[in-house]
Amino acid sequence: MKRIRPIDTLMPHPDRYDQTMEHATDPIGWVFADELHRAEKGENGFITPTGGIFHRIFLIGVLTEVHVQNSRAVDARLSDPTGGFSISVNRSCPLVADLLAATEPPAFVAISGELSQRGREEIRVIADSCQVVQREDRDRFVHLCADETLRRLEAIGELSEEQREIVEMVIRALDVVGAEPERPRSVQADAPDLTMRMVSIIEECSGPKGAPLEEVLQKAGEGGVGESEAKAALTVLLEGGDCYMPTNSIIRLL
Repeated sequence: MKRIRPIDTLMPHPDRYDQTMEHATDPIGWVFADELHRAEKGENGFITPTGGIFHRIFLIGVLTEVHVQNSRAVDARLSDPTGGFSISVNRSCPLVADLLAATEPPAFVAISGELSQRGREEIRVIADSCQVVQREDRDRFVHLCADETLRRLEAIGELSEEQREIVEMVIRALDVVGAEPERPRSVQADAPDLTMRMVSIIEECSGPKGAPLEEVLQKAGEGGVGESEAKAALTVLLEGGDCYMPTNSIIRLL
């Protein structure tokens, strides 16, 4: 584990970060959600398949859910291009709790905190620093996290099947924030019109938690859009950061 670079060298706009990020220079690591969920708890931290040992992490993602338990306890959900993180804030960090409680999802947020797990529950981040950021900050962080992940893999040598899966995960994450990949021909011909139609359908099907994916595809079909074309258009929107999926069955617009 390394000491994270000072926040002003990590991000292009250091003036956005105030006292809520005061802990961001503690010994800390960077890891994607997908890899973190594969980690096992050890004596010195959580050990991931790439050989990372994490006690604290820094991450930037999309805030998708906020649940205020009381005035000084907040639970939240943060998503990166590979999955989601469960976030909790305890009473010792009132500034962080207040900021999260006041932030309406979806929003790009930077968080640092300690990792925790009870029994077989999902690994959580107990946040002690938080700041609302911009999409370009998230995109830069994904590139930096991908670089760190690949460095750990390079040090291993011959990769296991799970480690090769993580390589593919990193590639997919970079696709979300990098150059736009080649689109299926069915979408290329009329991409702007089709993607805008899918945005309208998502809006029409959306409730408090988002739009059920199955309902979105059904509505698209009723409007004469084939399932493969609809899914390809949704992929364009997801990779462009115009929407996200808090769960495998729900889609929400940013």
